[in-house]
Amino acid sequence: MYYSTYGKPSKVSNPLMDKMVIFAADFLEIDETIEIDFEDHEDGTCGFCDYDLEEGITIGINPELSRTEICKTLFHEMVHAKQYIRGELISGVGKAPSRWLGKEVTGAYMDLPWEREAYDTEAAMWSIFSNEILKKPLK
Repeated sequence: MYYSTYGKPSKVSNPLMDKMVIFAADFLEIDETIEIDFEDHEDGTCGFCDYDLEEGITIGINPELSRTEICKTLFHEMVHAKQYIRGELISGVGKAPSRWLGKEVTGAYMDLPWEREAYDTEAAMWSIFSNEILKKPLK
């Protein structure tokens, strides 16, 4: 697995970034190349994940978040990367609805099955990562 970062804030050291990405890739069984861009999100979101067949996976993370929230956001967006790579999630374009496991799905953000999975898995990953890998809290 290969990843690159752009605009990574200094509060996230290279060793910490490596630990987060390697842990998430191993946990989610992701072997694709991922680009991680740290950029301001004027809409107030923490992050996003885009998938393009030609360009691959791009994850965007708001650099203004705390180190803990950056880590959790990375885990959350890596779950979406896994969903795209495995064909579980196909994002709707324009007015077309998104598809989850082959079925069209619409609804409130927190009711969407891919978001429920991402939040649940993010929490499980954070618990393991913070307790077994970091062994001390991030600030």
